[in-house]
Amino acid sequence: ELSTMHGNHEELEKSKCQLKEEVANLKHHLETNMVDHSQIEQYKREMEERTRQEIRQRLQEVNLFLQTQAASQDRLEQIRANHHASLRNQLKHRIRDLECELDRIKSTQKDSIFQKESTQAEVERYKGLYLEEVKIRRCLANKLQR
Repeated sequence: ELSTMHGNHEELEKSKCQLKEEVANLKHHLETNMVDHSQIEQYKREMEERTRQEIRQRLQEVNLFLQTQAASQDRLEQIRANHHASLRNQLKHRIRDLECELDRIKSTQKDSIFQKESTQAEVERYKGLYLEEVKIRRCLANKLQR
């Protein structure tokens, strides 16, 4: 029994040594692979801060973009308004020019009609004088023949 127990004891010692080695390996593995909890918290805080800074930077970029876009929209509206005003002014000038041209044409037409009427009246007057002259000549010719 003593020798059996002695054999069991040796096996237990071997097992104990193996377990100690395994514990040492696990401790070493734990030390090398595990980071201190405070380091994890520190890393977490740094990441959160970096993320906040990135978000702030992105928000600033978005705000800048939106401001630029709003300014561009305002400039576009101003350009459109100026263009419409310019077109309105051009149309007003064109209408005024056309009205002046129409008045000039009407005036020229009236002058032409007046001139035609006065020429026609003069023609009628000369025609009357001519007929009267012809009548007087006939009378004189008749008197001369008698």
